[in-house]
Amino acid sequence: MNQPDTTLAKPSSGDPNRLVWLDLLRITASLLIVMLNLSSVQLRTLPVNASGWRAINLYMGAARAATPLFTLVSGILFLGLGKQRTFKQLLSGPVKKIGIIYVFWTILYALFSLLSEPAAPGPLVARFAALVVNSHYHLWFLPVLISLYLLSPFLQLIVDRGGEQTLKYALVLLVLGLLGHTLVLSGDFLPMADWVSSIAEKFPVGKVLLFAGYFLISNYLLFYFLTDRKTRAIIYLLGLLGMLANAAVTLLASQRVGATDLRFSDPLTLMTFFVAASIFTFFRFQVSQVHFSERARCLIANLSRLTLGVYLIHPLVSFFLGKTFGLTLLSFNPILSVPVLTLLVFLFSAGVIYGLKKLPFLCWAA
Repeated sequence: MNQPDTTLAKPSSGDPNRLVWLDLLRITASLLIVMLNLSSVQLRTLPVNASGWRAINLYMGAARAATPLFTLVSGILFLGLGKQRTFKQLLSGPVKKIGIIYVFWTILYALFSLLSEPAAPGPLVARFAALVVNSHYHLWFLPVLISLYLLSPFLQLIVDRGGEQTLKYALVLLVLGLLGHTLVLSGDFLPMADWVSSIAEKFPVGKVLLFAGYFLISNYLLFYFLTDRKTRAIIYLLGLLGMLANAAVTLLASQRVGATDLRFSDPLTLMTFFVAASIFTFFRFQVSQVHFSERARCLIANLSRLTLGVYLIHPLVSFFLGKTFGLTLLSFNPILSVPVLTLLVFLFSAGVIYGLKKLPFLCWAA
């Protein structure tokens, strides 16, 4: 049995729970979530044969790894580098914090929708209530994160006492669960589609449990997953193939229905797992070997602390840039516009959140 590798878990700054490569991975995941939402919103407005559709769709193939990467990072920070928490500590700490943030931003986006969209039929109060209940499209992950926090005492026991073999078993279950979920999504593309979907649906694994798998295996990948160059090359190849497969199945599904079909933008597909695993492996084995100056580590850590806020506010920033400056992914060639606008929205969002954190009465909101 492999012994836990703690060499990469040693922090490189004064904060005992901070790893530079993990901060950089979280920043990368934040950039990808911005790219994903910019791309998905744009694609929904375009016919499948429109100029730029395929380029934007290809970027989405990689960007779908954003949420699994966030989950892997959270799993390491909460389980691998954290401590066992009582139920009371969970409720009064991270669960309370994320719950308040979720309610605040849900209400804020509901008000924003009422003010920015044309008047719709029905009483104003009923429309507002519906917007709050349904929540904004990008906030869905916060309830999942709360659920993971509530499950964390059980997951912590597995990490602390289960050892390498138990975590390997969790990895196998995660891959099987992702395969089953992918088959359910793609049933109409497969031979004997009805049979395949029916069989896959008989073994349902809820989204929270699949994300819990990512939450859990992050510690296997951190402490036990030791690879050579050949294995890493295979993982990177699978990541590239996963990105291309994501784009290909979205193109096929969209061509079949004659409109953009984003069912495969679901983060819990096997293709996206390969993309996320390859990005994680790159940061775990390559980026972790880079030596950063104290100033660079401080800058990276501070930027990493803004990523939750970037996730929360970036749709507002994107809307503002579009309305004020007319900037969209079609403003120029999407091969360039997707990364450029992603970076612009990310930096603008980070700047706003940095200012927000300086305000005593709103610093808790991100």
